[in-house]
Amino acid sequence: MAIPSVPPVMTDQTSYVHAAFEPSLFFYKTNWRSKSYHAGATLTPHHGNGSDFAGFASLLACPDPKRIDIRASVRTVPRQWLVRAYLERAAIRVYAIVDVSSSMFFNGTANMRQQVTEFVSSLAWSATRQGDAFGMRAANDIPQEALQVLPTFQPGTAHAVARQLTRYWQQQEAAGDVQGHRASAMPAVMEAIGPQRALVFLLSDFYWPETLMQQTLKAGQPHDVIPVILRDRTATEGLPAFGWARLRDMETGEERSWMLRRSLHQQIAAHARQQTQILNTKFLKAGTRSPLWLYPGWRAEDISRHLMETMT
Repeated sequence: MAIPSVPPVMTDQTSYVHAAFEPSLFFYKTNWRSKSYHAGATLTPHHGNGSDFAGFASLLACPDPKRIDIRASVRTVPRQWLVRAYLERAAIRVYAIVDVSSSMFFNGTANMRQQVTEFVSSLAWSATRQGDAFGMRAANDIPQEALQVLPTFQPGTAHAVARQLTRYWQQQEAAGDVQGHRASAMPAVMEAIGPQRALVFLLSDFYWPETLMQQTLKAGQPHDVIPVILRDRTATEGLPAFGWARLRDMETGEERSWMLRRSLHQQIAAHARQQTQILNTKFLKAGTRSPLWLYPGWRAEDISRHLMETMT
């Protein structure tokens, strides 16, 4: 689908992170177990000093006399001392994988760069507050090293990420380098996370060719992937009722002229609805969580509810 482009306008930092911006706190949960040993909130397969009961074990296997269970021990045949075993909790890695291709610079009612900046910084805030490590990677035609954040537990990560993303958007606009870039390096940055399972938020408008979609989702199979789909309704709504319109695909540079009329408006609306169903089906078949459709004015409560309801 062609995305109409609007000439970039130089803006200051307040366009992306206003002075009073504070990251939102939302909650997520996984039903898979962490394999790390850094203290956190996610269950692990390791027996230790946690509070989650895992069953009984022999005193010889878990030599902790304080946890001897008399009742369980007297029921054993032959007699042996049993202790209550508990599972430890540990941290996981939470990643934001960000599409920074040209279509993300679309200027409409919603500023998608601001949405990305605020959501990713809120994700960093939420992850570090829950004791998890936050990391970030981004790509268009190539991986963007300027937006790489290695997994960290630092509490100031959220504001650092907000400044980092804001600086990147401004530099790209100042250089006039906002058109002609696709998202072809997204599979590479997904693979760069490594094989250890992570909770991955994949942010894009997902105007991707089928091959790129399949490659990216295949690279994300070892992980718990949550697609975060950004949309600006002005790309498909609010077009003039009648007349000629010239549209340019921001990623390929291809231009086409369209004669706007009622039947074309109906086709555009039908295509938008169809694309929503297609994306939901693709992600379901790929084994990701149900996609999160991120619209302007999103609330942390709604994000938490979606993440809790779509555990995989």
